Amino acid sequence: MATVILDTDFLSSFLKIERLGLIKAFFQVESLHVPSAVYREIAQTDLLTRLLAIKWIAVRQANKAAYEALYHDEAFAALGEGEQESMLLALDSTDAVLMMSDNQARRVARTHGIRALNIPAFLLACKMAGMIEREEMAQIIRDLKEKDYYKFKHEVREALLK
Repeated sequence: MATVILDTDFLSSFLKIERLGLIKAFFQVESLHVPSAVYREIAQTDLLTRLLAIKWIAVRQANKAAYEALYHDEAFAALGEGEQESMLLALDSTDAVLMMSDNQARRVARTHGIRALNIPAFLLACKMAGMIEREEMAQIIRDLKEKDYYKFKHEVREALLK
């Protein structure tokens, strides 16, 4: 069973469209993990109430000391605290999947051997697994656009709705 870790941008998007349950169901896990830095970032928004209402979200402290060498990696050091802590939590688990939307952060994660998925890749995986039909996918795409101002590239949108 995978350890699913959510970065701020991914968590925020799925909180706004009220679809965190889709992530939990897709990975068949009991809980989703959020680093304390991500929790602090969400706490500064109006999404905190929604987050606190979800009992299967586990806030975890990243072990920064264990990965001190990472801070010498310029690309890692340039990332935000939430992205850094998300990666540190992922490194603490051999079966981690990191859900993160930022392209640069995902590239850094992958250079350190972390499996990282963005929103389009996750939704495509859900589609391929038969968890989302075309109509529901269209609604998710609309909700992301309207509630989170998330835009899909034309070809990605077409692939998701095919």
